[in-house]
Amino acid sequence: MTQLNFDLPFFVFIIFIIFGFILSFFLYKRDEIKSFLSKKTLFLLFFLRWLTFSVLSFFLIGPKFIKSEIFVEKPILVFAQDNSKSIISNSDSIFFKNNYQDSILNKLLLLNEFYDFRTFIFGEKVVADTNFTFSHNSTNFNQLYSFLNNKFHSSNLSDIIIASDGIVNKGKDLPFLSIPPSISVNSLLLGDTNQYMDLKIKSIQNNKYALLDNNFPIEVSIFSNSNFKNVEISLYSDSKILQKHKFPNLDVGVTKFTFLEKAIKKGLKNFTIQVKSNIQEKNLLNNTKTTLIEVIDYSQKILILTSAAHPDISALNWALEDQLKSKVSTFNIDKFDQNINEYDLLIFYKPTESNQLMDLLKKSRLQEIPSFTVLGNNLSLKNIDYLYFGMKENNFKGQNEVSAQLNQNFKSFGFDKEWQNTISTYPPLSAPFSINYNLVPTAKELVFQSINGLKMNYPIIYFFSSKDIKHGVLLGEGIWRWKMYEYNQTNDAKVFKSLFKKVIQYLKITEKKSRLNIMVPKENFVDQSLNIYGEYYNELMEISNDVDINFSYAKEGEQKFFKNLIPRNNYYDLNLEGLSIGDYNYEVTVDGLKNKISKNGSFSIVNSQREKMNTVANLQNLSAINQNGESYSLSNLDQLINKLILNAGSKNKAHLEQKAKDIINYKWLIFLLFFPFLEWIIRKNKGLM
Repeated sequence: MTQLNFDLPFFVFIIFIIFGFILSFFLYKRDEIKSFLSKKTLFLLFFLRWLTFSVLSFFLIGPKFIKSEIFVEKPILVFAQDNSKSIISNSDSIFFKNNYQDSILNKLLLLNEFYDFRTFIFGEKVVADTNFTFSHNSTNFNQLYSFLNNKFHSSNLSDIIIASDGIVNKGKDLPFLSIPPSISVNSLLLGDTNQYMDLKIKSIQNNKYALLDNNFPIEVSIFSNSNFKNVEISLYSDSKILQKHKFPNLDVGVTKFTFLEKAIKKGLKNFTIQVKSNIQEKNLLNNTKTTLIEVIDYSQKILILTSAAHPDISALNWALEDQLKSKVSTFNIDKFDQNINEYDLLIFYKPTESNQLMDLLKKSRLQEIPSFTVLGNNLSLKNIDYLYFGMKENNFKGQNEVSAQLNQNFKSFGFDKEWQNTISTYPPLSAPFSINYNLVPTAKELVFQSINGLKMNYPIIYFFSSKDIKHGVLLGEGIWRWKMYEYNQTNDAKVFKSLFKKVIQYLKITEKKSRLNIMVPKENFVDQSLNIYGEYYNELMEISNDVDINFSYAKEGEQKFFKNLIPRNNYYDLNLEGLSIGDYNYEVTVDGLKNKISKNGSFSIVNSQREKMNTVANLQNLSAINQNGESYSLSNLDQLINKLILNAGSKNKAHLEQKAKDIINYKWLIFLLFFPFLEWIIRKNKGLM
C-alpha cells in the first residue's frame, strides 16, 4: 500500500498557488498593455508561468511516497560449541579432532532454510566461528550467557543448542545462569560419562607470611569420589620431602589435613603437596598442588649499658619488655664482658660520664650497630666529640627544666592522635641548656622542648644517620617521671610504652627489600589474570600505602611494560590480563625515596591444566540449562533437528515496515522543466527577451 504525505500542511500549497496566480497575472497583464501579442498567446504564457510556480510550490511542501510492506523475520537459532580441551581428553578424542565438526555442521545446515542459523565457539572466550579446535584452557558458561544476552537483546532469538561435556571450571555454575524465558535451550552432551576413581587436592589454605622460628600451618582439602585405601599425602619444598602422612582409609567426600611446619630460614618458600594411593588413577594432574609462603624475621637483641643505676633505665626496660620478638639485656659497664656485635641495637645511658662507655660507643659506630643514647643533663664537659651524638661543636651551659611537645611533621613513622595531648602534659625533663643545639643536616626531631607551653625549636628526642645506620638521642633525663605521671592519670602508661617501642623499632636495621613485600606467582596459567600482591613498610616497619610502587616486566629480548600497583586499604595489588605463554623478568620499585628500594624476580605463563583436572562429562549438570528443552546426544541429534523444523513456522515474526521516498528524488521529474523551457522559447520568438 502506497500513500502520499507532505512535510508541510497542504494549505501552504494552496497559498503558494494563489500567490503564483496573482504574480503571473500582473506580469502578463503588463505585457498585454505593452505588447502586440494575441490574447491566446498571453494566456498560454500566463498559464505556463503559473504552472511553473505551482510545481515549485508543490516541491516546497516536501511531498513523499510512503510505502508499507509486511516482512516476515526468521527466528534466530544459535549453536554454541564448547571449544575447551576437556572435550578431547577422553577415549573418543580422535573422532572429535577429525570427524565431529563436519558431521554435526552438515546435519545442522538443514536448519538454514527455517532459521537464521549462527555458530559460536566458547570456552575462555566467545567467538563467532565454525572451526572447532578444542584448544581453550577453561569452560566459562557465564561468559557465554552474558554474550548471548547482550548480542541478541530485542532480537528474534528463539532457540539455542549448547554442545558441551557440562564441565564448568570458571564463572558461575550452570544452575545459576539465566536467559529470557521465551528462548528454548537444548543441550547436546559430549564426552565420556564413565566415572573413574579419582583422588585430587581440592584446595590449600595458608598464611602469606610466617615469622622466623615460628610454626605455621598449611591446610589441605582432599576430595575423593570413591573409597580409597592406603592414601599417602606428602609435603615437599624445593624437591625435598618434609613430611609424609598415611590414611589407611579415605571415604568419599572432602578430607582435611593440616601440616605444621617450622620457619627455619628467611625468604620466599615454595611448598608442593602431593597425594597418591595404590590405585592407578586415570587423571594424575590433580594430585599435586603448590603454594608460596614468605618467612620474615622480626627478631632483635637489645643491650642497655650504663655506668650507674637510674630509674630511667627501669622505665626503658618496662617499655621494651614485651617488644615483639625482642630480648632486652641490661648491664653495668663494669660487669659487661660480651661482644657488642652480638646485639642488634645498643642503648647507652649517659655515656659521657664513663670512658668505658664512650669507648664502646665509638666501637659500635665502627661496627655500624644502631644505637639510642640518653645523654642526661650534664654536657658542660670538654673534649666531647659531639658528632657521635649528631651535633656539631656546641657550647652547653648548665641545665634547664623543659616540657615535651611532639613534632607533628615527623613522617618516618605514624603515631596516634592522643600522643600529642598526653606527651604535652608530661612533667619536665632536666635537659642540658644551649642557645643553639646545632644538629647535623641528617637530623630529624621527634620531640621538641617546650617552656611555659611555648614550643622551642630545640630537640629532646631526635634521630640522625651515620653510614646509613640510624641513631637516636634523648637530650635530658627523668623519663621515669613521664611513665609515673601517665600511670597515675590513666592506670596505664601506654603512650609512654608505645613511644619508646616505636623509637627502638625505628632504629632497628631492616633490609631495604624487607620493607617491600611482593607476591608474584612463579607460575600462572595463561587463561587467568596474574594477581600481584604487595605491601610497603615505612622506616618503623609500619604498613603504609602512601608511596607509588612501579611494576615493570618483559620477556627476554622484548619490549618492557610498566604498570603502577594500585593502593588499597593496607596493601597494593595489580591484575595483569592477556599475557602470552613464556618466561618473564620483573622489577618492582618504590618511587620517590632517597634510597632506592626494589625487588627483582621472574615468573612464567604456562599452559593451563584446568581442563585436565576433571574430564568426566557431567550430564546432570548440563541438564540444568535445558530451558523449554531437553538433553540430547549425538546418536539422537536428528530428533532435535526434526523438532526444531516442525516448530520453526510458529516462531516467525511478521512486522509492518514503512519506507518513505521524497518525490524530488524521482528521475522522471526532469520532464517538468519542459514548462519553463517552453515559456522561454515563446517569449524569445515573440521578442519579449
